[in-house]
Amino acid sequence: MRRSVLAFSLLAAATTLVVLALPALPLGAPPVPQPEVRIVLADPYATPPLDAYAPLRDALLDGDLEGLRAIAFAADDYRAYRAARHLARAPELDPAERLSFFERELELRVHDPLEGAKRRALMLDVAAVAEAAGDTERAVSAYREALPEAAAITALARLIDDPYRLANAYFQARQHRRALEALAGRAAPSIEGPALRAIGEHERALEAFRRWLAEVPGSRGAAEGVAWSLFSLERWNEADAAFATLGGSTGHHGRGLIAARQGRIDDAVAHMRASGVPSHLWLASGWLETRGRLREAIDVYLVIARGGDRTYADDAAYRAHVLARRLGDHDVAAAAAELVPEGSYFALLLGRPLPLPTGSTLEAREPDAVALAAALARVHDHEAARGELILALRASDDPAETVALAEALQGVHGEFRQSMRAANALIGQGVRDERVWRLAWPQAYPEAVKRYTEAFAVEPALVWSVMRQESAFSSVAVSHANAMGLMQVIPSTWNWLAELQRENPGDPFEPADNVRYGVFYLRWLLDYFDGDLELVVTAYNRGQGYIGRLFRGDLVQRDKDELYRHIDALETREYLQRVMVNLETYRALYGSEYGSLAGARAHDDP
Repeated sequence: MRRSVLAFSLLAAATTLVVLALPALPLGAPPVPQPEVRIVLADPYATPPLDAYAPLRDALLDGDLEGLRAIAFAADDYRAYRAARHLARAPELDPAERLSFFERELELRVHDPLEGAKRRALMLDVAAVAEAAGDTERAVSAYREALPEAAAITALARLIDDPYRLANAYFQARQHRRALEALAGRAAPSIEGPALRAIGEHERALEAFRRWLAEVPGSRGAAEGVAWSLFSLERWNEADAAFATLGGSTGHHGRGLIAARQGRIDDAVAHMRASGVPSHLWLASGWLETRGRLREAIDVYLVIARGGDRTYADDAAYRAHVLARRLGDHDVAAAAAELVPEGSYFALLLGRPLPLPTGSTLEAREPDAVALAAALARVHDHEAARGELILALRASDDPAETVALAEALQGVHGEFRQSMRAANALIGQGVRDERVWRLAWPQAYPEAVKRYTEAFAVEPALVWSVMRQESAFSSVAVSHANAMGLMQVIPSTWNWLAELQRENPGDPFEPADNVRYGVFYLRWLLDYFDGDLELVVTAYNRGQGYIGRLFRGDLVQRDKDELYRHIDALETREYLQRVMVNLETYRALYGSEYGSLAGARAHDDP
């Protein structure tokens, strides 16, 4: 009886209750025969497709560990994942057995690089169980994966007796000061040098790199460390000699920077051109521009553009086009415009719309996982519904099946992160289908976005464009700068936004709260920059103070073409372009009263 009561209380939604309605009678009416009332309990787990989940349900309700053990290793599906996850946390099991189930959970778990905090928390659990099981090596490995969590730092210091190994563990996790502390004065120049340089102690770093080079005369890492330490100490002649000995692109890069510092621009540009690295050539073109040598700058930009680098080629081609127009050289301007890649933001500025697909040729189908997920949702097991679809998505190698799974995840189960990743992978494989593009640029968290964009008068497409670039729709994403959630707001800005709204800070990992704060911030920036979307987008990434000063300052003088060139951070330049391409994509896919970006700033001549 206990089992049936538990089953009913925990899975009430999994039953069907049928009650025949009684007719309404006036007061004082004589009694009439009552219709029969029947209650029918139907177990949805008794028939397909949920019958496959019945053993898992029963084992969980009964606490049947043996049954869960069998399920955990029966197949690589979500039932196995859930059983393994439950057993890994079952305190009545031996730690060694629990560790085996943690390993099974890790084997089945879908890895997401944006969910580092969740991964670190899981690895702390794995490490603690491994340590309890006496498996020190596995514990150390798991704790290293959990760095820089404080518990992992403390545990590694307890478990690793060898100071060199401990220092290396911290060093690999970029815990440079802790690495040096772990050494406690012991010599390990291959750790000391990079760690000291990372924390800005260049004199000590130089000494460590020289010791390393003496121990391993052919070490390029040591030689580079010596050269860059001398550079940081502004010992120009010694640094130049060290870079000359080093050679290669790094040697030319260092010598070019030294020449620029000393005002020898021709030598600086020659070294950067010899390097051939796009980022080095970008520096050289800037030096030429500041000295009014625009023809030479155009030549360097064209070298970058023709090199096809994904980060710099579009910027360089567009900049060459801008400078050639200013010089009145329309032939070079046209040639540079031809080098601007299709689909880039600069192609939009030149009047070329995004090459988006129209229509769909993929067959319509419903994979078994879609039907199973729908059945799981009907019994309110939404976690399992999403899990089944995500695991099926990972295993799928058929585009039509992948699209069907992703559409079910987004449209029915409200999951946007893994489904978007799958759609992006199809696009990368050359699949051109409008359904795939809509999955890659989804209208995520539609209720929250609709509610708050209407409240704050912000274009929904702008919110989705920022969200896609910031978190790729992961509500638990945390950046290296500790930016949080869907709209990736850092703690100080989060608290400031709460103050502006006269409330206590909300939960940054609650999607509705995060969307509200992000939309509110976009509204604030739109007001601050008089509705200029490019300034709003760059400020969202780099801060309104810096962007405002740069745009209105002597260098840019409110010229957008100069803004694109002179934003100091590559990350922000790329962010602007990607978000604006996202915005155009959303408008093209779903329609917009705000028009199109394509050609909005296109020049009159080629």
